[in-house]
Amino acid sequence: MPVHFLSAYLIANHAFVNNAKLRTYDERKLIRHFIWVALVFLALTFDVLLASAGGIAILGLAVVLNFGLRFLDKKIPNFIVELLAVVVFVSLSAITYARFEISYITPVFSWYLCGMLVVTVGVTYFFRRTIISKLSADSIGITERLVIFIFLFAGHYEWVAITVLGGVLYRLVFSKDSKTEWIASPVAGVLVSVLWLVIMRGLF
Repeated sequence: MPVHFLSAYLIANHAFVNNAKLRTYDERKLIRHFIWVALVFLALTFDVLLASAGGIAILGLAVVLNFGLRFLDKKIPNFIVELLAVVVFVSLSAITYARFEISYITPVFSWYLCGMLVVTVGVTYFFRRTIISKLSADSIGITERLVIFIFLFAGHYEWVAITVLGGVLYRLVFSKDSKTEWIASPVAGVLVSVLWLVIMRGLF
């Protein structure tokens, strides 16, 4: 099952924006965000969904659902909104899976892309609720976990180890983040990457 919609949601609402700040946006910022959301969903689905009226309707539904979730975010706890988003966009992916079998983003790559998002911004979302500030960009951790994911999937385990060591050394010199994050970030990067690799091997 392709996961284009879930990937689009994570990119639009997590990858290039601090998700914790979305609920504080005023009307002008929300309008800019909604334009960004529409462009991201379009970028990941245009070759399939723009080919028919039904596809355009599905694209419109996905964007409207995203908008609705952002309005809910102002009224109910954020973690509930994000769990609901996963359910909504996985369900939409399941319902429309046949359309995306011929997408330029193949089903396998859609899962790979989604895994990259989970190990980077997904882990950051969890960290912001536990060990780092909600205002933190977590750029060091995101980069570290992304590189771990890529090398682990490529089977270059020696480079995974080098990445972890490099991340620790970089933090020793340049970072003032807590020591907890120094350990948690690479551990999460390895564990989530291994889990995603197992899932993908089981599916494909």
